[in-house]
Amino acid sequence: MHSSTLLAFATLIASSVSTYAPISTSCPQTPLVRSTVSGLSDSEETYRVSRKANADVALALWLLKTDPLFIASLSCDLPTIALTSSGGGFRATLSGAGTVQALDVRDTKVSTSGLYQAISYHSGLSGGSWLLSSIISNNYATISTLFNSIWKTTLSNGLFNPLGNQAEVYKTISNDLLLKQGAGFPGTIADAWSRLISYVILPGTNGGVDNLLSQVTTKSTFKSFSVPYPIILAQHVDLGGSSCLPPADAPFWEFTPYETGSWDSRIASFTPTKYLGTSLSAGKPTGNCTTAYENLGFIAGTSSTLFQDPGIGFDVAEPLIANFCQLTEAVNISATATATNAAVGALPVGIPSIQFTQVSDLFASWPNPFYNVSAAPLVQAQQKLSMVDGGESGQINPIFPMLLPQRNISVIIVSDNTDGNNNYPSGKEMHATYLAAQAAGLTKMPFVPESSVLLAANLTSRPVFFGCGDSSKATVVWMPNYSATAAGGNVDTSQMQFSAAASAQVIANGAAVMSQNNSQEWAKCLGCAIMEGSTSFLPPACTACFTKYCYKA
Repeated sequence: MHSSTLLAFATLIASSVSTYAPISTSCPQTPLVRSTVSGLSDSEETYRVSRKANADVALALWLLKTDPLFIASLSCDLPTIALTSSGGGFRATLSGAGTVQALDVRDTKVSTSGLYQAISYHSGLSGGSWLLSSIISNNYATISTLFNSIWKTTLSNGLFNPLGNQAEVYKTISNDLLLKQGAGFPGTIADAWSRLISYVILPGTNGGVDNLLSQVTTKSTFKSFSVPYPIILAQHVDLGGSSCLPPADAPFWEFTPYETGSWDSRIASFTPTKYLGTSLSAGKPTGNCTTAYENLGFIAGTSSTLFQDPGIGFDVAEPLIANFCQLTEAVNISATATATNAAVGALPVGIPSIQFTQVSDLFASWPNPFYNVSAAPLVQAQQKLSMVDGGESGQINPIFPMLLPQRNISVIIVSDNTDGNNNYPSGKEMHATYLAAQAAGLTKMPFVPESSVLLAANLTSRPVFFGCGDSSKATVVWMPNYSATAAGGNVDTSQMQFSAAASAQVIANGAAVMSQNNSQEWAKCLGCAIMEGSTSFLPPACTACFTKYCYKA
């Protein structure tokens, strides 16, 4: 379609169908690029400090509820706590939702309820980013509310038919992509994927198309510093290479309500999230600025884009993939994955406006705000950034942002819903993060052994504390998903449709994992892990807790 015809058609449908197209607007007077040399942005630092004050009150209340003997611990500076939600498709979304539910005093009355109110940061990646996006776009609603008002219906219809009317949804999405293309930006399979995800997880008409990440700052819960600061991760890919997958040291991109960028030393720059999509050179706009490129669904879709990866079972004979990379090992594809891959493969037919003509169309495409920025040598020559699922380098738990010394996080609760062991975690991803953190100089990451060690010791079906007794490390509370209920949570990563009962079962299993089936003993031990690095005044019960849960090489 010629560009003039495309623009005319996009203009025709824009007023009534959607607001997916980015918007040209005037630029702010404030700088659009900043270096990480200055640390956290002023906005995040303000939020961090204010949130910490509220979180400390919640943590003290939870500790005293768990064991009154924690009273002696409260005279110290209380630790900053973070939660990470792993990738793993809708299994991770739902199991991770159970984790949040078991921590949220508004939603449950179990042993761990109230700890969510004490968490300062929450990161999500891939399926975990879908969970986090759903939470923040709904003003941090409870999991029960999200399930009853959105997920129960949309997941019953499935990702590829979220309203029960696939033709109508696909027509709307095709128009969305035309609008984006008419505004001068790519509208690729990553956009179509993102819009489908939006229909399942986001509030509002037309599949939640109006949701922007920067709008989270206007939510009442965020403005009152009552909720964790959200971070969504994606991974950088250099299309100048010849690999389908990012290397182990590939930079992570952080998307937050205030700014987006990377702490990786080869980029070390951030830009305001609100103005993502703006054409910049050396940090200066080349024309008008752009808003609304930071569509929240597109960010969640960017965090879960896998179309360049033949290892997940897409058609490796497809010319764009076959000419770009080779499948290096045999892939065992489940029947569920085969069906999902077929549905993805059919998207360009059902959504004919999908742009699919070059290798870069396999990735989520973002205008590069750090073009010609000398402090970002890895990307300074690239006008566009290509991003993929944040777990493509093997780090499917979004732990990296929590290891930054600037955020001063002492305790990281890892909700691990990966699938290395028959749809349950093997610990492989945790070990990969440990190795990558060592290579990146993120010294707060404690030692995590290879998955074979964890499996041999039967440590993948119970909580494990990493970093015990080492004040130079963060305490990592590893919560691997396992069958904690009769129904369990054994779900294929590629499963894209769930009955209401099946969704509820996976959520319930995730909650049972986090609360250890409402165990008071476990809650006390969790309190010990949280406080161990901050004070020596711990309840006597902590000794047995550390013996039971601390990993010792």
